[in-house]
Amino acid sequence: MPTLNPLRSSRLVFTGLISACLALSCGSDAGSEVNGGNGSGNGNGTGANGPAGGLDVDGATDANGNGIDDTTEITRDAACGIGTTGADAIPAVVELVVDTSGSMNWEPGRDRDPPRGQPSKWDITSEALVAAVAQLPASVALGLSFYPNTSEDNPCFEEEQALAIAPLGDANSMQRAAFNRAVQRKNCQGSTPTHAAFLFGSDQVAQSTIEGRKFVLLITDGVPTRALDCSGDGQSAVDSDPLIMAAGTAFDTGISTFVIGSPGSEDARNDLSRIATAGGTATAGCSDDGPTYCHLDMTTATDFGAALAEGLAAVAGRIAGCEYAVPAAPDGKTLNKDAVNVIYTKGDGTEETLLHDDSGSCSSGWVYDDTQTKILLCGSACEAVKADPGAKIELLLGCDMQAGPVPK
Repeated sequence: MPTLNPLRSSRLVFTGLISACLALSCGSDAGSEVNGGNGSGNGNGTGANGPAGGLDVDGATDANGNGIDDTTEITRDAACGIGTTGADAIPAVVELVVDTSGSMNWEPGRDRDPPRGQPSKWDITSEALVAAVAQLPASVALGLSFYPNTSEDNPCFEEEQALAIAPLGDANSMQRAAFNRAVQRKNCQGSTPTHAAFLFGSDQVAQSTIEGRKFVLLITDGVPTRALDCSGDGQSAVDSDPLIMAAGTAFDTGISTFVIGSPGSEDARNDLSRIATAGGTATAGCSDDGPTYCHLDMTTATDFGAALAEGLAAVAGRIAGCEYAVPAAPDGKTLNKDAVNVIYTKGDGTEETLLHDDSGSCSSGWVYDDTQTKILLCGSACEAVKADPGAKIELLLGCDMQAGPVPK
């Protein structure tokens, strides 16, 4: 990276505050009971070099082509004349599409009601959903759809959200309270019109005017038993190919689809994996034919509750990802994107400078996205920030003066 010329440059500091989202990594650990969730971090912590405020200009040379020290001390006060401004994490817009068919009343792994005093699949799922959403940051916009959402006399899906998409807000917000009520009051009954429910959920995300990355999270315990036109007997599987194509179409328009397969979805694992693959969330090394499927497969988990909590945390970690928008320069100045510091202030007040990851693997530190409009925290750096309550990220960018008359 070229060095920042102090005679023709000023410094610009952008500050953003994020709440730590999760105490888990973006992916599952090697010993996980959730199939298909390998994380990108190496667990070695964030890289640090020099004091906060050091300007990272890796590869810089002087006028004679000689290598120079790649760290230049700068301060937050020298800020292009505008002080500090926000560099917030990129928000997310999410629709949860949740199977509440009659089989969710059964015992995990059994086609029967649970023994007295034991939880059903829905008891476990509803508790895990409430806990997972409680950990999502305020910037995430969330909506919720159940399927089926009609009576036994009308088994088809009605295009109606249980909760319209809106930012979650703080811990006591109306949106969070409404989500908890909707989940806790839901009763499970009926068949499985998955295709209609998915199309409705993806349409809600597509139509949302809230800025952010767009996701659908589909949770199901079995195969679809109703086609899009509601054909089918409600008991036997219908063709999943149209649903898989719909996930691919949604991905082509910028909507990624995560899939969680609960116990009972053993016969649907291939199709659920294909939905995740088409939806752009397949993990490295997975196969739609197994044994490591591309969706979050919980059919072999010995503890469904723990596996579901882990799987939801993994999804939440990817939804509430470590991405920060690169803001525009003030009038009369141009950002020098080769001269940037990313400062991580921990919850205990200590600071680390995260270095640019030149390895190509994005295992620690940070990188730009392909458009250089976002800064992405990598691997262990992302994990550390999300596991750290009170963590703060600051972007310190050099700012070149635009050409103009020489001041007298």
